[in-house]
Amino acid sequence: MSVANRILLIEDDQRLAKSIASFLTNNGFVVKHFINGDSLDTLIDGGCIDLILCDVMLPGTNGFEIARKVRHKFHGPYIFLSALSDQANQLTGFELGADDYISKPVEPELLLARIKACLNRNARSQKQDVITIENLSVDNLNREVKIDDNAISLSRYEFDLLWLLMHHQGQHVSREFLFLNTVGREYDGLDRTVDGRVSRLRKKLEQYNELRCQIKTIWGQGYILSVKQ
Repeated sequence: MSVANRILLIEDDQRLAKSIASFLTNNGFVVKHFINGDSLDTLIDGGCIDLILCDVMLPGTNGFEIARKVRHKFHGPYIFLSALSDQANQLTGFELGADDYISKPVEPELLLARIKACLNRNARSQKQDVITIENLSVDNLNREVKIDDNAISLSRYEFDLLWLLMHHQGQHVSREFLFLNTVGREYDGLDRTVDGRVSRLRKKLEQYNELRCQIKTIWGQGYILSVKQ
């Protein structure tokens, strides 16, 4: 018998939350409901959550701020569910590392399908210990990086950055997301730690002319690992 996935629902609309929780429970999930972002640390630190489904407009700390606070230590799927459906808010959500952004209102069956899709993608990702893009290979289990058969020596921070970029190959990865997931605290808009680490990582990789992928800076957006054209 499979273990039920555990969902943390953060939603201040009690009626909507009750409806969502009831529907998901009837479909085999265990749902914990919070009306705001208070007291989440113990729950998340205990590893008791598989997916977070979070509203954006909440009393006190909003959903974006909650994501900034917990995303560096919660590595499961994070889905925003919000009436704020404009492009700017959706982009903010994805820049914070959201796996999906769902606009309210949403049909229950569609919500269920997108939750399952995120959980399935995450399960496949968790099983993936080695990522290879062109002739660059990163082994997260053994913490090894190779270009063709050449082993590359990286610091712990450089390795973590490269692993995140490999996971998001071909996608813009924001400085804020990288900062949260490698430094472990919210990006203040001024700290250049990530920029320095990316620069050092890029220089080490660029020593190998045969490397067929590259780290590019996307001004105002962050970084992207892409295949050389």
